[in-house]
Amino acid sequence: MAEDIQHGCSWLASSDIDHFLNRAAQRGIPLTVTLELTHRCNFRCVHCYLGDQEAIHKHRSKELDTEKILSLLDELVDAGTLFLTLTGGDPMLRPDFVRIYEYAVHRGLLVSVYCNGSLITDEIVNSFIKYPPRIIEVTLYGATEITFESITQQKGSFAACMNGVARLLQSKNRLRLKTMVMSLNYQEMPAIRNLVQKMGVGFRHDCAILPALPNDDNGGALNSKKGVKKLGLQETLRFRISPQQAVAIDHGDKILKEKIRQLSLHKPLLKKTTRLYKCAAGRSSFHITPYGRMQPCIITLYPFVDLLKKDNKLLSSWESLSEQIDQQRVTSNFICTSCVERKKCTGCPSSFLLESGCLEEVPSFYCDYTKCR
Repeated sequence: MAEDIQHGCSWLASSDIDHFLNRAAQRGIPLTVTLELTHRCNFRCVHCYLGDQEAIHKHRSKELDTEKILSLLDELVDAGTLFLTLTGGDPMLRPDFVRIYEYAVHRGLLVSVYCNGSLITDEIVNSFIKYPPRIIEVTLYGATEITFESITQQKGSFAACMNGVARLLQSKNRLRLKTMVMSLNYQEMPAIRNLVQKMGVGFRHDCAILPALPNDDNGGALNSKKGVKKLGLQETLRFRISPQQAVAIDHGDKILKEKIRQLSLHKPLLKKTTRLYKCAAGRSSFHITPYGRMQPCIITLYPFVDLLKKDNKLLSSWESLSEQIDQQRVTSNFICTSCVERKKCTGCPSSFLLESGCLEEVPSFYCDYTKCR
């Protein structure tokens, strides 16, 4: 989280941000919040953790309305939130996106926007020029149309994304691109990096494909082409690359490679702890779904609070959620507790649960990936 906050706040040292986050956690302040404005998307990505868009679109009427979202933004400010990420699905599918974005900015929140880049309109560009986001992050699935659209399953999506990226660059917005690395685009990563380098923007990648979330709105299925049998939530894993391939991709990033090397040379003396969750989720950050569900993060579904219930005010709901997370403890045989490599690991109990069905049963991918790094 410290690295993510540093984007757009480059004057802050990483150590200062870590201190900032720790102080927020100690004081019970939800410093960072992610708000999904919708699960709907105009792409149909084969690996998407949100699942089947055909089913998701049928739940549009259940999404939070504009006034409820604005009210939640007021409550976030009162609770001490500083960093807000607006995401989806694609948040720009909502006709009220600009109104929500500008309201958040006017309330003093430092807003990041995550999108697929294909829905950038004149209204959105003008809003971003007038009120620059902390960061706009666009997902780039490939350097060619064939690769990109083999993942999105949407004809014309590559051109639409590239057009959106060009508009954001032209308007001098602070842009970062990211790539989910999978078997379908692994070979194209050098070309993707070259493309990003020519643009002169920030870039990050992620090699850990997850099973789709067991959300109520996806029907327990993944995106598929019309007429093709729907696949189950675990089937996203067929696109995951090997730990060795993932490490090769990591080492293609000089900064990341050096960071991993330093962690290997100077393994920190980590205190053994019984806390199940060691990240900021539920300590200084939380997530809100399009349907008003507050949860620790986007993949940590429990504990949760329904913010649509009349008596559930945001601050008291946060305090309850945070207390429940703090009370969760590991069992004596959880291997991650004493692992000296855990600072290099990209997994967490919630990602383990999605794949193995148990918070403390670690899929082999994570251990192999960490050891290879």
